Amino acid sequence: MFGTILIHVVFSFISSITFGVLCNVPRRSLIAGGIVGMIGWMGYWGLSSNGVGVFLSSLCCSLLLAYAGQVCAHLFKKPLTVFFVPGLVPVVPGITFYEAFKKLLLNEYEQSFYVFLDVAYCAVGITCGLVIASIIFRFTVAPLFRMQNKLSICKKAG
Repeated sequence: MFGTILIHVVFSFISSITFGVLCNVPRRSLIAGGIVGMIGWMGYWGLSSNGVGVFLSSLCCSLLLAYAGQVCAHLFKKPLTVFFVPGLVPVVPGITFYEAFKKLLLNEYEQSFYVFLDVAYCAVGITCGLVIASIIFRFTVAPLFRMQNKLSICKKAG
């Protein structure tokens, strides 16, 4: 069990960093982007391997990704996309989409329909999670960061 978890942690981290390098993400934020991707994948893998559906797993994963990405964006003073896009790579249902088209081309229409439906559920779950996490972050953590910035400005002036 520990070996499986370690493999998932390592490879989700590496895949996120690799995609960050391909997208020319600033070097200073690559490690944080890798950690964000690792957090998201571990959330998705943990839920889906315990029987939770594709939509709910994708929603929770996206919530984790977006929230961790928002925190990193504030800490590193970079846009959210610098952390969210590389972090999203392990979760995007690319192989599932491939399998759906493969089944469609092999005239397995009913099976391809269900696989396409899984891809759609995953995409909608990721989108909903991003929006919900942005709203939650805006009303919970962002005011704390603003208050901290005001306090640091007051201390510098005083």
